Amino acid sequence: MDKVIPADLYQKLLSQPLHFGYVEHEGIILYEEGDDVVKALKTFEVRDDDSWIVTYPKAGTTWVQEIMSCVMHDGKLEEVNKRHTAFRVPFIEFNLPKTIRQENKLPLTYQAVEQIPSPRVIKSHLPGQLLPPNIWDKSKVVYVIRNPKDVVVSYFYFLKLINPNDRSGQTFSEFFDEMMSGKILYGPWWDHYLSFWKMRHHPNVLLLRFEDLKRDLRGNVEKVSKFLGKDMPAETLDAITDHCTFANMKKNPMANPDSILADTAPREGSFMRKGKVGDWKSHFTVAQNEAMDALIRDKCYGTGLTFDQ
Repeated sequence: MDKVIPADLYQKLLSQPLHFGYVEHEGIILYEEGDDVVKALKTFEVRDDDSWIVTYPKAGTTWVQEIMSCVMHDGKLEEVNKRHTAFRVPFIEFNLPKTIRQENKLPLTYQAVEQIPSPRVIKSHLPGQLLPPNIWDKSKVVYVIRNPKDVVVSYFYFLKLINPNDRSGQTFSEFFDEMMSGKILYGPWWDHYLSFWKMRHHPNVLLLRFEDLKRDLRGNVEKVSKFLGKDMPAETLDAITDHCTFANMKKNPMANPDSILADTAPREGSFMRKGKVGDWKSHFTVAQNEAMDALIRDKCYGTGLTFDQ
């Protein structure tokens, strides 16, 4: 994508204080111009060799997109480390604010993605119903589910990081209530999860769990590799696994989004914060935990979708 939107310009623009607008499409809150993007995706040309990483925000996107990028580069990590993950795996519905984009004559991201040569690895947080309709039968889709309690915590800190002007004064309790209402960027986590959970047996869909990645990263790297049609030797899978540990990604400027935001105005925290399982236990009150448990029972009853406590 950096051949369409130059990487140095993109990083320079991101170093400015940005003010993102939002729009609602079919009840889902999206970034500014998201309505136009979703409409365009209805006729977006999905290719047979596309690989998509789709998640609800903060469910493990950056982690798994790096695994997929390494796999699609056939484990050639020296090539992977030549370009930042943001350009190897474009975020198809995310655009710089409209005024900045137009001033610099930048295309919408999906338009840039259209010009990327195959094979493409594409990232999205869109719920299933807003993705290109032929995605399921033409390309590979990897979806990651994470315990929603940990998602709430990670999402809280993430929004403070990327949108400090709007979120700096928000308390965790206030954000918890916002998440419980479902009126949040990309909509309710439960609708998002369940739309993909129902697709889990589709041959072109691989559903992963964040917690399983933490327990057995090497096994899941191999699972992703086979799903994407790559038969790699053990030493290559070992190298990808080492490259994609949380500690190594966090210190790798080509894998950690913090390196793109390095020259920005002071922000709260880091894009790759902890990557832990169970961090919710140090944030939730007893009442919040009970409320979330009740919500999970209500929304997931009869679906077979459960979460480790």
